Order: sequence, then C-alpha cells, then structure tokens
Amino acid sequence: MIDSYLVLLITSICCSLLGVFLVLRDMSMIADAIAHSVLLGIVIAFFITQDIGSMWLLVGAAIFGVITVAVIELIGKSRRVARSDAIGVVFPMFFSLAVVLISRYARNVHIDTDVVLMGEVIFTSLDTVEIGGIMLPTGFIKMLIITIINIIFILIFYKPLKISSFDEEYAILLGIPIGIIFYGFMTLTSLTAVMAFDSVGSILVLSFFITPAATSYIVSKDLKGMLIFSVIFSIINCTIGTVLAIYLNSSLTGMCAFVGMMIFIIVVVLNKKGILFNYMRNKKILSRVRCDMFVIHIGNHLGDGTSVSENGVSNIHNHLVWSKKELKDTTRYLIDNGIIYISDDEYKLTDEGIKRYDFLQKHYKLDKQEVF
Repeated sequence: MIDSYLVLLITSICCSLLGVFLVLRDMSMIADAIAHSVLLGIVIAFFITQDIGSMWLLVGAAIFGVITVAVIELIGKSRRVARSDAIGVVFPMFFSLAVVLISRYARNVHIDTDVVLMGEVIFTSLDTVEIGGIMLPTGFIKMLIITIINIIFILIFYKPLKISSFDEEYAILLGIPIGIIFYGFMTLTSLTAVMAFDSVGSILVLSFFITPAATSYIVSKDLKGMLIFSVIFSIINCTIGTVLAIYLNSSLTGMCAFVGMMIFIIVVVLNKKGILFNYMRNKKILSRVRCDMFVIHIGNHLGDGTSVSENGVSNIHNHLVWSKKELKDTTRYLIDNGIIYISDDEYKLTDEGIKRYDFLQKHYKLDKQEVF
C-alpha cells in the first residue's frame, strides 16, 4: 500500500505543477481533452510497433496530445466556434475512435479500457525496480522523472510562462516565442497525462491536474505561492484520500479525487473572500444599515408631534415594514449599545444616540423632511 501511495503522491505533485498554468490560462478542460485523446496516439503507436511495452507508445501519445491541442486551437480561433465548443467536439471524437479501435482490433492485447478510463494504482506495486537496495514501483520512478522534467521546464521558462499566462499580447511585444513555449508546455502535459494512465486513468487525471491548482488559486494570487500551495494541496489530497480509501475499502484514486474536491469546496466557502465570509459580511452591513435607518427614523420624528404614532413600540413596525425578528434584533443591538431607550412606550434617543443621529444626517446629507 505504501508503493501505491508513493505513486499517487508523485503523480499528483507532477500534475499539479502543470495544472497551475492550465488554470491561469483558463485551459482546464484542455487537460481533460488531452488526457482522453492521447489514447488514440497510444493505439496508433501500438499498431505500428506491435509492442505494448514500447517507448514509442509514449511518443505517440505525446504527439497526439499536441495534435489535439493544435486542432482545438485551430477550430477555436474561428469566429463561429468557441474554444469550449471545439473541445467538446474534438476530444470525444478522438477518444471514441481509440475505444473503437481497441475493441475491434486489439481485443487480445492488454489495453484495458476500464483501466485506461479509471486507472488502478494498486497494480503499480506489482512492477518494481531495485535502486540503491530499495524496491520502488516502476510507476513511481517514471513519474519522478517526468516531475523532474516538468520542474526543470518551469524553472527555465518561468518568466516567459508567467508573462504569457497573464498577458499573452504583452509577451508577444516582448518577443517571447509564445508558440514554442505553449506547445512545449502542452507536450509535457501530454507526457504527464499518459504516464499517469496506470495510476489514475484518463478521467480522474483531470482532478489531479486542476483541483490542487484551482484550490491554490483561491488562497494565493502570486505565481510562486500558487505553485507551492498546489504541491501542498496535492500532498494533502493524496494523504487523506489514501487513508480514507484504506479505511473504507474503496478506490484509492477515486477517493483522492473526492477529497480534493471537498477540500476545494471548503476553501471556497471558508476563505476570506469565500461564500461564508461574503454572507457574514453582507449580513453585517445590512444590520448596520438597519440600525442607521432606525436611528434616523427616531430622530426625524422627535419634537414634531408625531413621535407617539411614528416611534411607538407597538406600531413602529408598520412604518419600517420590517419583520418582527429584524426589528427585535435591531432594537436590542441599539439598546445594548446605549443608542436608544424606551420611555412611555416610545423609542427615544440617548445622548449618544443624538450624536449618532447628527452624524448620520451629515454623512448621508439628509434633512428633517427626508422622513423614513
């Protein structure tokens, strides 16, 4: 089980590094397209070599991944077809063609469509190699090599990748060869996707590419920070996912992807600009506005002969048109803070309340005639 965990861990880290740039370039679904379409490159390369273990399968997958991106970009740049539509047309066509070829001409060959789709990381521990007296999964060594290649590529082309990811037109003006860098990056993405087939398959690999990167994008707006947080989240996802999968006797890969999704949702909800904090902030603002309106309403009717009918405890809700809970929460807050008090069954302003009323009059540029 440790072997499976190591393979999952290095696969997730490797994918998450490239996923940062896919997220920044708004190309998340292209990773899915590549992950599916490279299967056709594997099948074609197998037909040529007739060797399921040939390295040419990897080359064929990488080449076809780049071809997929090129076709999507070509169609997506036309005025009549959006990039998202091009992705929806291209990768199902390539992927379905690969599945048809496997089922028709490669039935007796070990190209299992279920494993290709879903992956089975538990089997990777059956293929090991001894390094320095330590037995390591071959899948781990392969993904480690790809990870090192990805890191070297990012380090060498960090500045061009950063500029072109945020502002492609500016990168062109600086003379950066964005075409070469883009297709080099997509080639690495293709290689990473096909190397991840054994462990995570072509469907769940999208989660390993995008989920840690998308989560890191929420907590950091700095590229270096995103890369670091993306690796951290990928480690967290795999660790928690592996523990839960063992405990629940479920799919390792599927559980890691599920945990990643749940952590993403938690971060979306709980971060400083997330749903929960926005809700609480908006609720606080609305509460403060109600308090200001209440003070202005009370102040506007003091000393004009209408205070009994307008500010009466029993009938003020008819004028403000608030719910009983809203009125109760507002008056309780104002009383507790010494802004208003009740006398003769009527809401009145304290000295502090009068100061607050005068401030609000000036702040909102109101006068007595603007009655609430």
